[in-house]
Amino acid sequence: MNAPAGSPETMLAARVHGPRDVRLDEITVPAPGLGEALVRIGACGICGSDLGYIAQGGLGGVEPLKAPLPIGHESAGTVVAVGDGVRGVSPGMRVAINPDRAYIGGGGPDGAMAPFLRVQGAEIGETLFALPDGLSFAHASLAEPLSVGLHGLRVANACASDRIAILGAGPIGLCTLVMAQHLGARDIAIFDRVPERLERARALGAGLAINVAEKSLPDALGRFHGAGERFGAPFVGTDVFVDCAGSAAALAEVVSVAKYRARICVIALHHKPLALDLWRVMANELSLSGSIADSRAAEFGETIAMLAEGGRDLSALVSHAYDFSHFQEALEMAADPARAAKVVLTFGEGL
Repeated sequence: MNAPAGSPETMLAARVHGPRDVRLDEITVPAPGLGEALVRIGACGICGSDLGYIAQGGLGGVEPLKAPLPIGHESAGTVVAVGDGVRGVSPGMRVAINPDRAYIGGGGPDGAMAPFLRVQGAEIGETLFALPDGLSFAHASLAEPLSVGLHGLRVANACASDRIAILGAGPIGLCTLVMAQHLGARDIAIFDRVPERLERARALGAGLAINVAEKSLPDALGRFHGAGERFGAPFVGTDVFVDCAGSAAALAEVVSVAKYRARICVIALHHKPLALDLWRVMANELSLSGSIADSRAAEFGETIAMLAEGGRDLSALVSHAYDFSHFQEALEMAADPARAAKVVLTFGEGL
């Protein structure tokens, strides 16, 4: 397949070759086929899962890769060409990209850490979301992690009146905080061990931001959300817990202090099995659910609409932007929780 007119024939694309082996490979710029669009990327965020794929040498790190793994799934850019059968999408459209349908950057054949991205099943409102001119590509790329947080909250049936606690103040935890506020929640607590992350949470409007290395989660939540006793055991008044940390100890502690009919949603990756107190799950009728956010077109669109409205200062969420030519430096920054929140790669017009 040849590159579309006006595009280079080759490009550099970030691909994982093995554990701790990520390279910028020179590959052919794809031409869009049936039902596909080609997007010139303006910005692509670096996700913790990208860093995990690099460290593990693949999606699971169990079997060697049969082919290099393209990475990058938090992206926005400009449509430059469309294939046959595509309706409602035309060159020049500014779009954010929902990676779910073709597992973009997550096991599929294409990744967004490259100047051009082929989008299979190109469809407005499903894989592509039109952007207003005033919304930068860097901020539009936040639709992907923000919609991850929104999906988890929706799985937990979170609403404006809920008292919410978020475990972990990394990028997904901060995105969950923003989307909990979008739903109207106000009594939101967030927990982490990194002071700089907690400062970002406070800047984004967290009602309580606690360092669990210094203060007890149950004690802090008991003061903030209220406390009580059931069957001789203490509980906190939190309605919804969202696990964005992946800490087995923290999740077990939540189960031990969750109130009657509290809801717990796990967004974080847990790499090992966890023993839970199932007596408490039963006796307190706890709801425990997972959220992988791989079918969330409606939530993606809702997030884009929120970003387009403006009015929210998300500067504490995007900590760094690097031109793609500084790829390795950007990865190193993204891996430093004390300095970085969301790190975004830009491609000439991302900001």
